[in-house]
Amino acid sequence: MRTKKAIAVLLAVVMLAIPFAVVSYAAPEIVAQPIKTAYTDCEKFIPQGLVISFDGEEIPYTPIDEDFAFMPGLDEYLTVGVNADGEDVPYNTVEVYYKNQYAGTIQVEVSHVLGEITNLGEAGHGQYCLGCGKVHNYEAHSIPEFIPNDDGGLFVPQTQTGTCEICHGKVTETIPGSEGFRFIFGGEMTEFESEIIGYFYMIVVSLIQALIGIR
Repeated sequence: MRTKKAIAVLLAVVMLAIPFAVVSYAAPEIVAQPIKTAYTDCEKFIPQGLVISFDGEEIPYTPIDEDFAFMPGLDEYLTVGVNADGEDVPYNTVEVYYKNQYAGTIQVEVSHVLGEITNLGEAGHGQYCLGCGKVHNYEAHSIPEFIPNDDGGLFVPQTQTGTCEICHGKVTETIPGSEGFRFIFGGEMTEFESEIIGYFYMIVVSLIQALIGIR
């Protein structure tokens, strides 16, 4: 008889404890999204408007409520997402925590802020992102025409310069076959080879002048 009473009391205690246990261990949950959901990578997350449900109560975010936490943090700039192939995607996520418990994830749109088209050297031009600093929209220069420069000579190739009609960057290149005596040896001459040919040329000229003088 005593055993039956003890079991009945134990069951009663367990039944009374179950509701409290369920309430105590209920995880927080997002029930209302923040007002702002579109950002650039020059901005930080703004949680105003966020509401979570916890312990049967709806709790709105306030800046003074230190029980809220976010990843990335509110002092960090948002970044554009990256897919499995390493390509940019125009969104990312922010994880929400309340009293150190995970409450859910908020998806936000994140876009790059691109600066002006910039000359990136003789290879091409592109745009730097003001947020992440990476180069986007890289492409080769568009040069409608090259203008020969007043340089070059017997053993030095002449160059020509063109201006990109998009970024206004200048590109200088060698005019193929513009240097003298190149056809004799083929390919680019070294400095030593150029000096030898120079001395040879001077000797030939001197001999011709001497022969003319003799005549």
